[in-house]
Amino acid sequence: MIVIAFEDAGVTAIGNLVAARPACDLTLGSQTLVEALGHLGHVRRAVRPHLTAHLAGLGGRLAVWGGVADAGWQPSASRRGAVALLVNARVVPSRENLLALRELVEAGHRGAVRQADSIAAAVLHLAADGTGPDQAVVERLLAGPDDPVAMIESLALPETAAVIAMIGAAHDIVTAHERTLPGSLALRIDTGGYEEIRPGLFVAPGCQVADAVVVRNGPVVVESGAEIGPFVCLDGPVWVGPAARVNPHAWLRGGTAVGRGCRVGGEIEASVLEPFSNKAHEGFLGHSHLGSWVNLGAGTITSNLKTSYGPIRLHEPRCDGGTDVIDTGRQFLGALIGDFTKTAIHTSLPCGCRIGPAATVGGGVPEVVHGFSTLVGGGPSGSRATAEQVATVLGRMMARRGLELLPADRDLVQAVASLAVPAAG
Repeated sequence: MIVIAFEDAGVTAIGNLVAARPACDLTLGSQTLVEALGHLGHVRRAVRPHLTAHLAGLGGRLAVWGGVADAGWQPSASRRGAVALLVNARVVPSRENLLALRELVEAGHRGAVRQADSIAAAVLHLAADGTGPDQAVVERLLAGPDDPVAMIESLALPETAAVIAMIGAAHDIVTAHERTLPGSLALRIDTGGYEEIRPGLFVAPGCQVADAVVVRNGPVVVESGAEIGPFVCLDGPVWVGPAARVNPHAWLRGGTAVGRGCRVGGEIEASVLEPFSNKAHEGFLGHSHLGSWVNLGAGTITSNLKTSYGPIRLHEPRCDGGTDVIDTGRQFLGALIGDFTKTAIHTSLPCGCRIGPAATVGGGVPEVVHGFSTLVGGGPSGSRATAEQVATVLGRMMARRGLELLPADRDLVQAVASLAVPAAG
């Protein structure tokens, strides 16, 4: 069966976190939607053109955000045809959603699940000989349509009753992650691929956990190749991804997910670090989401709670110069940081801070920082990094992880730079 994760117009509301990656490649819980859908069938992405181009140029290497590239697929030759599952890239990869999607596939009925003004999922029937309207839509989706929802709606599919949760705004990512992580870890543990070496601590073969590690609450799941140093305190639920390293004396609090190849230290709570990012030194990271190839300098601190203890409101600048105020409904919300971003030592990030991709910031950081902005040593309004400068730094970071910077990576950085809002000044 083919599974297609497609992006709709709602992906723009997620903002800086998906500028350089598909929405279906955001880590929520302990996996991305692409990884979760892999248990249902052969997954393909129908995403924005610059992301499709990056995936096509990888030559077998991981994508710059850590995900695997799409492989080829051919329709089933079965006399009864095949089923195609279409899933909105904003669907949360929770245990409940995965169960709902599996039930749709097993029922096999042609239809769509609608959520608000979009489609959360759809089941199509593919003819064995490659004919029929559903087959044509699948092929057009994989070719990169401008409006996949309109294309699916054109089939006039009957509505299927199901509840499938989706991401609607950037701050929803933090909420979705917190809700998803316990069930995500339970699914991993249920596979039987982990050994419980002490109460609440589940480890995969090939990881290293020091004896002087304290697990005060479980579950804590540690993947193969990961390393946890001595005198680390773990308060689950916590996930430590493949080849990640937790430095001595770190404190990983509940809701933390450390992605592949990350280096972490200090105090982290209810946060996601996407693959290959660093928060190696002292400092607090709370209720935040970091993209890939992010580096937080020593002493970087996020604020995740207002001094009034009230709900956190975001202030979104409008094109007309005004500001929209968004009540997140959350008491705790830290920073949402795009891929390739760096902070200097002793950087302070306010509640609800949104930093675009490839930015460099230091000192007291404003609530909104546009991508490719440099707010260190560039005067009051800062300056702007070029795509070539960002690619050069990215290449140096990748070399430290044993990865080669490919032309596809440079092209992706250039494409993201062209889409980023220029810094003022």
